[in-house]
Amino acid sequence: MPSPAPRASNLTALLQSAPTAGNARLARCSSETSYRLRHLNPAEVITLFTPFVPHPPGTALAKNMDPFEPLGRAFRRQVRHVPYRLDHGMTETHGDFLEASGAIVIVICSAENVVAHNAKAFEQQLSFARAAVAKTTENKSLAGVPVVLLLITNGAAKTGHESSVQDFPTLITLDEYSPAALSNAVQVMFGK
Repeated sequence: MPSPAPRASNLTALLQSAPTAGNARLARCSSETSYRLRHLNPAEVITLFTPFVPHPPGTALAKNMDPFEPLGRAFRRQVRHVPYRLDHGMTETHGDFLEASGAIVIVICSAENVVAHNAKAFEQQLSFARAAVAKTTENKSLAGVPVVLLLITNGAAKTGHESSVQDFPTLITLDEYSPAALSNAVQVMFGK
């Protein structure tokens, strides 16, 4: 009797699927922003604004871990991870973090599981993102600092969500927020 074909381990399967996890896509980005992101000074800090949302379905993350901690780690450089509450929006404290930014990444996570938990999640996050961009634009010392919107959306609302963020000049889209998908978004952002 022939022996069964060897199966790939769970780790091997995860690594093999990682290059496409989340379908990370650079929807738009100016050449100036792209250049600036790829040539950040090592001393420049990336300010990462992430929403308080439930863990993605089927996650292996610890229950007390922020679902976007893997995103911050994927940058492999100094990141200031600043969560925001959907019900509070942009606060003075969030604005204070902008001053020292070499780049700003704002996450909107409106995946189906998030919207099922809070029907206004997309609108609340969009309001935060627009307020962060407005504060950045108002502050002359932040001229030339790249601002990237990372939109995580899927399901029936995906097209509508993508249409609603046309005013953001730099957009990366994902259809899930697993650690592998978040890592792929960083690779897309830095052109790797």
